[in-house]
Amino acid sequence: MRPGAGSRALAAVMADLADTRDGATYLAERVWGVAQQLALGDGHPLVGRSVPDFVLADGRRTGELLRAGQGALLVFDVESLPCNIMGDAPPHPVCMGSVPDEATGLGAVMVRPDGIVAWACDAGADPTGLAHALQRWFGTAAVR
Repeated sequence: MRPGAGSRALAAVMADLADTRDGATYLAERVWGVAQQLALGDGHPLVGRSVPDFVLADGRRTGELLRAGQGALLVFDVESLPCNIMGDAPPHPVCMGSVPDEATGLGAVMVRPDGIVAWACDAGADPTGLAHALQRWFGTAAVR
């Protein structure tokens, strides 16, 4: 296979793109699928995207919570969304009580076992839609 002038020019453009922070981020997101957004309904911009790898107040990372193959409900704003909102129903809430720097303004995030955000709300927002998301993804509507 002999690269022509067009393929050499394209390779040079891609190399220049990869040498920039934004370009490298774009390429990595495309290759790893991080930039994809599944059509899971209207709502918060995080819904349908991979959950960010938050460093939680207790030092754990979001990925560690998902290793057991279960979903997670991360509650950052415990005043708007009480930690006992789901009773004994899965996914069991992880009540942080403080918001990681990367999650400023975020009230709660429900994550599917595959790491995709199924529901989210901002701090101080009404948790409308949580019961529907629980029913859809975890087969329960145990929201009190």
